Amino acid sequence: MNSLFVPSLLFYYGAFLILCGLASVALIGWKAKTALVSGGLSGVIVITIGHFISQGSAVAQVAGLLVCLALFGVFCWRSAKTLFMLFELIPERHPDLKGKGIAFLIISLMAVVSVMVLLLQLATITTDGLTRQ
Repeated sequence: MNSLFVPSLLFYYGAFLILCGLASVALIGWKAKTALVSGGLSGVIVITIGHFISQGSAVAQVAGLLVCLALFGVFCWRSAKTLFMLFELIPERHPDLKGKGIAFLIISLMAVVSVMVLLLQLATITTDGLTRQ
């Protein structure tokens, strides 16, 4: 694949994470300020890793894989936690039900995108390794 595929992928993934943080605040309100901070911070970290991969850093390639794996784990955990909270709020028709539902959808989408980015990175490494032999 193109040598700029993974850096570009990580740039768009980082931008996606930042936009998810912004969307959380826009849809839920300032209760989601932690989503803004975590989405923004992880987005900047991923974009930075992508930059160093474009400069040829092998350490950054490993960091890209590990960060995506860690974010996938965090998003799965937060998604499950939010889903269980939704189950508790449904019978009560709690006022936070709509916000928690939106948060569940955004976090789950972030988990799905994270695993896709992780798999694309692994496929690129595998493909590059096979073409070099």
